[in-house]
Amino acid sequence: MKLVISIALTMGVLLLSTLEGIALDTNVLYVFSIVMYGMPAMMILVCGAIAFADSFCEDIEHKYVMQQVIRGDIEGYVSARIFSIFSVTMLSVTFGIFLFANIMHFKLAWVDVSGLQYDHIIHAGGLRFFLIHKWYSLYYFCYGIQYSVLAGILSLWAAYLSMFISNRMLVLSAPMVQYYFVDYILSTASSGTLNLATVFSPSNNIFLNDYLSLLLVVMIAAINVVLLRKLLIRKLRRKICE
Repeated sequence: MKLVISIALTMGVLLLSTLEGIALDTNVLYVFSIVMYGMPAMMILVCGAIAFADSFCEDIEHKYVMQQVIRGDIEGYVSARIFSIFSVTMLSVTFGIFLFANIMHFKLAWVDVSGLQYDHIIHAGGLRFFLIHKWYSLYYFCYGIQYSVLAGILSLWAAYLSMFISNRMLVLSAPMVQYYFVDYILSTASSGTLNLATVFSPSNNIFLNDYLSLLLVVMIAAINVVLLRKLLIRKLRRKICE
């Protein structure tokens, strides 16, 4: 049920954002590009976290963690929780974006091949293969997958934050706060040439190479998962001993 709610909220946020003065007589690609620029793109990170980012809070509250400690399988427990948080968050954001794009297509054409947005993505964006071959629905599905990797990473960090604070509202809102600060730091450190959207949004192509850009996203995700697994195991052991 949490997964369904998370998908519905992601789709709902994107649909509501189209009411903010966006021209709805254009095409799906144009509307989608406007919607995914700014606050809506940050808000759907929270929608993805709603599903399972607070699961550690629930497990500690209901003493489920103690059962894992007694069995001596805390590493397996953490690995399973990381997998569930990351995968469910990705599913939520991916299908929310995919359904939003297809709902927009009921009223709008997929693209305007003479439009500036289409021209930009074809020459400097990612996932160009799907647009060139007119597999538009698959383009948005794959867009959702790539962007949802960021949502999954931030949800895992929110889950780690829940080891220090018990307020679930703060935990669930953490992805949006983290996005803002990480994006600011990254932009400042690179003199404005890099930000999270540059890396995780398929509208951009950081290396002008689809495979290298996707590989960077996978490597960032893998590093965060390995690091967070170690941090969560260490923190849980300390928390249990307190």
